[in-house]
Amino acid sequence: MKPQAAKKEPVSFEEAMKRLENIVGELDSPETELEKTISLVEEGLSLIRSSRDMLKNAEERIRILEESEDDKTPAPQDSPKTASPQEDGFSLL
Repeated sequence: MKPQAAKKEPVSFEEAMKRLENIVGELDSPETELEKTISLVEEGLSLIRSSRDMLKNAEERIRILEESEDDKTPAPQDSPKTASPQEDGFSLL
């Protein structure tokens, strides 16, 4: 079993991004040993995969919301009469 397997994955996209930033910082350090580097790369790849899934899910939810909003929008009328600024109580001058 891998030592990192016991680590809990971040529950939010923002937490995953923070952890990825920390991983990059650790990988940039010349003192990081080979085994630690491999472990960090594995964790980082896992975080990237889960973050992509979170983004795909968010995009799908937004697409569904937009489609449901489009279904509620009434069809545009053929050149509806709009009130002039004077008729609606507002004046541009």
